[in-house]
Amino acid sequence: MLIRPMKEEDLDKVLAIENNSFISPWNREQFLYELNDNPYAVLMVADFEGVICGFIDFWITFDVAQLNQIAVHEGLRRKGIGEVLLTDMINRVSEQEVTKITLEVRTHNEKAIALYQKHGFKEELIKKHYYDNGDDAIFMIKEVGE
Repeated sequence: MLIRPMKEEDLDKVLAIENNSFISPWNREQFLYELNDNPYAVLMVADFEGVICGFIDFWITFDVAQLNQIAVHEGLRRKGIGEVLLTDMINRVSEQEVTKITLEVRTHNEKAIALYQKHGFKEELIKKHYYDNGDDAIFMIKEVGE
């Protein structure tokens, strides 16, 4: 499996994963902004012989990286693809001047929380009613180099 930068031609496949993964999915315009206009955004895909298996979107701003989204194709979950994407991101930001990685995750997303904890993310606080539908978020931080 190859982790490579996302391209515009990947968007149909990425949007299909997005729509099956999130309660409030991003649309094409939001991804195009991330790809073409956001100077802080890094978007990568997991590509297995031309099949987009998953993607990750994160920002690097000065010494902080913010994980925005990570998702794996519904039929390929629980096979380590999310772990490969997250590990790749951690390795990439570790090569920069990043000192910590932050993220928000829905409090009921136990599988994602377990993945983040496995990689050294620690719960900092609960953000009440953080998401559009009123769900709470756990704000997590990983010190880079831990």
